[in-house]
Amino acid sequence: MRASIRFPLAVHTLMIISAFSSQRKINSDSVSESTGVNAVVIRNIFVHLKKAGLISVSPGPGGTTLAKKPEQITLLDIFTAVEAEKTEDIFRFHGNPSADCPIGCNIYELLYAHLDNAVTALKKELCSVTLADLVNELHQKVPNLPPLPEKK
Repeated sequence: MRASIRFPLAVHTLMIISAFSSQRKINSDSVSESTGVNAVVIRNIFVHLKKAGLISVSPGPGGTTLAKKPEQITLLDIFTAVEAEKTEDIFRFHGNPSADCPIGCNIYELLYAHLDNAVTALKKELCSVTLADLVNELHQKVPNLPPLPEKK
């Protein structure tokens, strides 16, 4: 399975907002600096996170803030905001298997239950971790968290 970079980028983005929005304005440029990803890509992540109700974006000097407490945002919330939620969206099947082939006409039915179980396990794990958990883990790794660097 090939996954996109949207989920790790969204987590990175929310961690920046959670850790630094009280210290300075967070916008796509500041997140771009930290992630090393073009600000246009980050703005697209912002759109998905805002649509999911995870962030509030104020134009101009307002910046971006969390719309919920970090304890209320799970990794599953983030994943479903920027990626897929249904099994058939995560695991895509080739579109035209042969109806005349015993494997081709049965591949979806054979694999679907197993893939659905994998997605269920993924969702269970992602539900068990919150943004607050990750920020706490970060503080354990970096006890005196320095401020977010200014744009160069």
